[in-house]
Amino acid sequence: MRLHPPHSPGPPWMAAGIWVEHCAGKRSTVTMDDNACVVDTNVLVYSTVSGNPWHQQARQWLATLQGKGLDLCVTTQILREYMVVLTRGTVFEKSFSIDQVLAQIRALLPSLAVLDEPLASADLLRTLVQRYQICGKNIHDANIVAVMLAHEVRRLATYNQTDFQRFDEIILETMIVEDSTGEA
Repeated sequence: MRLHPPHSPGPPWMAAGIWVEHCAGKRSTVTMDDNACVVDTNVLVYSTVSGNPWHQQARQWLATLQGKGLDLCVTTQILREYMVVLTRGTVFEKSFSIDQVLAQIRALLPSLAVLDEPLASADLLRTLVQRYQICGKNIHDANIVAVMLAHEVRRLATYNQTDFQRFDEIILETMIVEDSTGEA
């Protein structure tokens, strides 16, 4: 699956400097295999907000995942969380307007498949909540996993690995940081 148009310079995190605005912005509902990886909100935020301690690392991680042949995805919940984080106040000493955040999302969409929340994900969520005895705000994480499973996506890239390690159904992508010689 190709996630960005052929005329595109590639995924935005590979572009130098500020995000390149792509106008394609299409949503896709997909069912995939092991070649797909959901990108969690924290990775998106770190990769798009310059000046934070994880900015370059997150950008490199996304490029590495794509370099491994993984198609990057987000859920509709992750897009909502991204908007919440960037508009609720100062993020890494920066404030973002609604227009700026929506422009960022438009820039992201050509490089990411957007997974909707099918009805099957509600049943999967109930199963996960019961199986792992999840309550409170952890249900948000369980919902991301439920949507992933409904779309047959098993991989998740997140900086909050402890939030998701309980789920045996998914594979957590681990970022490997290379040193200056290119070795892990």
